[in-house]
Amino acid sequence: MPNDLFRDFISDAVCTAIKKAQRAPCVDHPGMTGEIREIALKDIFRPILTNVADVGYGKITDHRGHLSKETDVIIYSKDINPPILYDPKGVRGVFPAETCLYAIEVKSKTNSTEIRDAIDKARVIREMKYTSGIYDEFGNACQHRLTIIMNAFFSFSSNLTEKSELERYLELDPEGNTNPKINVICVVGSGYWYFNEREKCWYYWEPTQDHGEVIAFLGGVMNTIPDAIVSRGRPRFGKYIINKMGTKVP
Repeated sequence: MPNDLFRDFISDAVCTAIKKAQRAPCVDHPGMTGEIREIALKDIFRPILTNVADVGYGKITDHRGHLSKETDVIIYSKDINPPILYDPKGVRGVFPAETCLYAIEVKSKTNSTEIRDAIDKARVIREMKYTSGIYDEFGNACQHRLTIIMNAFFSFSSNLTEKSELERYLELDPEGNTNPKINVICVVGSGYWYFNEREKCWYYWEPTQDHGEVIAFLGGVMNTIPDAIVSRGRPRFGKYIINKMGTKVP
């Protein structure tokens, strides 16, 4: 059984965010993207994060200089590699791939165009190369299994009436049942879907009056963060800034 005190705390934060999103004027206008993202950052994701993780938005990069497209919400570990932050609030920037745990697209209303765009963005993030976080006694990088950046899709509403969000997603991602580009889908009032990599299947949480689908989504995010951080090890930031090896002094 869940702890009612904590569940109520998260439920209140979720309800506040949903009400704000519903009240946002011209919510489908492109100019409202920033407001919807701010609601998600401040009222949904930030309340659940501990001091080992933070949330921002912008682009993800790897040590080769490959850049993702603009990502609405990035959950990252502050203890791995430093991002470059460009705004006074310290939320917009460019984030090293090793430090990123979740890349989340946030929308006011789900439609096929938004999902196709999210799949394209996720495909670029899947191509990121991570520097090793484990080294042997001689300082040589060791290969190890790490948790890659989780791609998620979150929406405050949907335009669907006759099928589920997962059914639509599977129509748009040919590998959706075996190797989906987006691992997590949560739509307010529709449900929460999570792809289990080990079992190669999707799990579903149905919506409830207290937005249990969103609470389950946030619980899933929190469940995976600790192991994801540990899996990264201690990647060395030098690969991002040193352009060649030093020469040995005779």
